[in-house]
Amino acid sequence: MNRRAFLGTAAGAALRQPSGSRFKKGIWCMAFPPSMPYAECFRQLRNAGFEGLDIRLGDEIKLDSTPDQVKRLAEQARQTGVSIISMYVAEGLNNNPLNHPSPETRARGVAAIEKAIEIATYLDHCPLLLVPGRVGSGPKFTVGYQDTWDRVTAELRKVVPRAAQAKVIIGPENMWNKFLLSPLEMRSFVDQFHSPWMKVHFDVGNPMQYGYPQDWILTLGSRIVRVHLKDYKLSARSEQGRFVDLLEGDVDWKEVMAALVKAGYRGFLSAEANYDAKDPDQLQKISRAADRILALA
Repeated sequence: MNRRAFLGTAAGAALRQPSGSRFKKGIWCMAFPPSMPYAECFRQLRNAGFEGLDIRLGDEIKLDSTPDQVKRLAEQARQTGVSIISMYVAEGLNNNPLNHPSPETRARGVAAIEKAIEIATYLDHCPLLLVPGRVGSGPKFTVGYQDTWDRVTAELRKVVPRAAQAKVIIGPENMWNKFLLSPLEMRSFVDQFHSPWMKVHFDVGNPMQYGYPQDWILTLGSRIVRVHLKDYKLSARSEQGRFVDLLEGDVDWKEVMAALVKAGYRGFLSAEANYDAKDPDQLQKISRAADRILALA
């Protein structure tokens, strides 16, 4: 659906979602200046019409943060009327991936996830987003696909019982890590754990290079715990495509929202964008675009 057709479809629809609706509007922490305290992010995102924030472990909250520090952040969020949507386990895991050949390195990654689970219990049991490992980066091949599957599976089996005990959902996101490249693979990967505490963080824009987000949504169904909103502009050669602002790409948002409804998803849809210091109206623009997307449901 192109932008003109989309806006015509959305014309007249309410831009703000009513309280109690099936979807809530959130935003990714990287849309704010890196040095901005989360308390100020909460205030700004609420003023822009968002209800929640996806945070990253390793920023204001770290692996060595005390329980009191984490609880203080949770209270600041509550006082502002903001939910902590999810926590991306960056610190401790990105440099200790679960598919690494070294058992010691993998053990440090597992320890980081276990600590993140504890931290999440102080943040109203927010789900954890994981990048379990990369097969490679760009032209550089690093770890084999089968080895990645086997090692990541074995290491996550160690943390799923801890997640279940703490009532914290964990799960990979469909990222550009050259692993879990189809919805069938992602579904099979999650299902092998036979646990409601292992699910999927789904990014709408990421499959566009090699698939269709609405297809992923219908295939994954109830396994989706959180959704990130991104748009992607294709080209004659898909590998030359690029991420663009919401509504400026080729994501069929009407079909995506219909798929989310059919899959029974309820919860946050979080706009994912990087902070642009040259655009003081960035948050408001993202908010308006997200409202138009949500209005299609």
